[in-house]
Amino acid sequence: MPNNTNNITLVLVPGPGASSVAITEGMTLAQFAAEHSLNGRQLIVDGEGISPDNWSSVTLNAASEVFATGAVKGN
Repeated sequence: MPNNTNNITLVLVPGPGASSVAITEGMTLAQFAAEHSLNGRQLIVDGEGISPDNWSSVTLNAASEVFATGAVKGN
Protein backbone atom coordinates (compact mmCIF):
# COMPACT_ATOMS: atom_id res chain seq x y z
CA MET A 1 0.00 0.00 0.00
CA PRO A 2 1.53 3.37 -0.98
CA ASN A 3 2.28 5.93 1.69
CA ASN A 4 0.24 9.08 0.98
CA THR A 5 1.84 11.20 3.69
CA ASN A 6 5.06 13.19 3.82
CA ASN A 7 6.68 15.24 6.54
CA ILE A 8 7.29 18.95 6.26
CA THR A 9 9.02 21.38 8.61
CA LEU A 10 6.69 23.97 10.13
CA VAL A 11 8.45 26.97 11.67
CA LEU A 12 6.26 29.16 13.92
CA VAL A 13 7.61 32.61 14.81
CA PRO A 14 6.56 33.80 17.29
CA GLY A 15 5.87 30.40 18.72
CA PRO A 16 7.66 27.18 19.60
CA GLY A 17 9.97 27.23 16.55
CA ALA A 18 10.46 24.31 14.18
CA SER A 19 8.65 21.00 14.21
CA SER A 20 8.08 18.19 11.75
CA VAL A 21 4.44 17.68 10.77
CA ALA A 22 2.73 15.22 8.43
CA ILE A 23 0.96 16.36 5.27
CA THR A 24 -1.18 14.31 2.94
CA GLU A 25 -0.67 14.16 -0.81
CA GLY A 26 -2.46 17.04 -2.52
CA MET A 27 -2.85 19.09 0.67
CA THR A 28 -3.27 22.78 -0.11
CA LEU A 29 -1.73 25.58 1.88
CA ALA A 30 -5.27 26.62 2.89
CA GLN A 31 -5.96 23.15 4.33
CA PHE A 32 -2.59 23.17 6.09
CA ALA A 33 -3.24 26.64 7.55
CA ALA A 34 -6.66 25.58 8.86
CA GLU A 35 -5.31 22.33 10.33
CA HIS A 36 -2.51 24.14 12.18
CA SER A 37 -4.42 27.35 13.14
CA LEU A 38 -2.22 29.55 10.95
CA ASN A 39 -4.87 31.96 9.64
CA GLY A 40 -3.79 35.55 10.22
CA ARG A 41 -0.11 34.71 9.76
CA GLN A 42 2.11 35.34 6.76
CA LEU A 43 3.02 31.97 5.22
CA ILE A 44 6.27 31.43 3.38
CA VAL A 45 6.72 28.14 1.50
CA ASP A 46 10.32 27.21 0.74
CA GLY A 47 11.34 30.88 0.86
CA GLU A 48 8.44 32.25 -1.21
CA GLY A 49 5.75 34.36 0.46
CA ILE A 50 2.26 33.25 -0.55
CA SER A 51 -0.69 35.66 -0.51
CA PRO A 52 -3.70 34.34 1.43
CA ASP A 53 -5.72 34.75 -1.78
CA ASN A 54 -3.58 31.99 -3.32
CA TRP A 55 -3.46 29.53 -0.40
CA SER A 56 -6.16 27.29 -1.89
CA SER A 57 -4.28 26.92 -5.20
CA VAL A 58 -0.87 26.05 -3.71
CA THR A 59 -0.21 22.39 -2.90
CA LEU A 60 2.54 21.30 -0.55
CA ASN A 61 3.52 18.08 -2.37
CA ALA A 62 7.07 19.20 -3.19
CA ALA A 63 7.51 21.64 -0.30
CA SER A 64 10.00 21.02 2.48
CA GLU A 65 9.24 23.98 4.80
CA VAL A 66 6.43 26.32 5.76
CA PHE A 67 7.52 29.37 7.73
CA ALA A 68 4.59 31.01 9.55
CA THR A 69 5.21 34.43 11.00
CA GLY A 70 2.95 36.90 12.72
CA ALA A 71 3.15 40.41 14.07
CA VAL A 72 4.98 40.87 17.33
CA LYS A 73 4.15 43.82 19.54
CA GLY A 74 7.24 45.95 20.04
CA ASN A 75 8.27 48.19 22.91
